[in-house]
Amino acid sequence: MSFHWFFLLAAVAVEIIATAALKSVVSSSWLVALLPLLLIGVSFALVSVALRVIPMAVAYAVWEGIGIVGIALIGHVLFGEHLTLGRILALAAIVGGILLIEAGIGDGEAERPREGGARREPSAGKLASGLPRASAPKLEGRLV
Repeated sequence: MSFHWFFLLAAVAVEIIATAALKSVVSSSWLVALLPLLLIGVSFALVSVALRVIPMAVAYAVWEGIGIVGIALIGHVLFGEHLTLGRILALAAIVGGILLIEAGIGDGEAERPREGGARREPSAGKLASGLPRASAPKLEGRLV
């Protein structure tokens, strides 16, 4: 496991703590209420490091999906929120979806390994789908 995964898992943990703190400080002063916001910023910073190596779809699915499951468990344990059978099944579906995304279900052609094990990279002028890249429109004049 690369250290980028540790950054991603740390981002998940910080997000869960921030969300639990947000629920705890609802009726506190505005200064105390800044703590969860700062923690969410730390979580974003950690996930940005993970995105250097981990594909965005995988990183976001893990970050938010495990975060949702963790927050549901924290809500149940610390705040007495109910976990019904339907909610438990929904959380299991989220975890299943994360596992499918991480396993590469539905990968595009660029992600499939070739016979030699190397990945085929899309050409510079084309997307992984083979479609040509659109160039950004040029802005003329001044923006007002």
